[in-house]
Amino acid sequence: MKDRGHNRDPKQCHVKLKEMRQAYQKTREANGRSGSEPQTCRFYDELHAILGGSATTTPAVCFDSFSGEGGNTEAGFGDEEDDDRGGCR
Repeated sequence: MKDRGHNRDPKQCHVKLKEMRQAYQKTREANGRSGSEPQTCRFYDELHAILGGSATTTPAVCFDSFSGEGGNTEAGFGDEEDDDRGGCR
């Protein structure tokens, strides 16, 4: 980042990220109340894609922490039995 003229230390980045996350959460809560005017915050769409949306990819490996077994869901490494245990889909 310094090569591009950004002089920030890790703590400053952490604080900024925390503030952006809080602004996003506050906006989501406000928009969840009935009768309220729609609100937005800076970078809302980008933050929603990262923090608020559903997963856009399927994990390559699922791990069932209850049974302690995992299986690769791609390339045929998982077996059909994995699908019936409520693990990743």
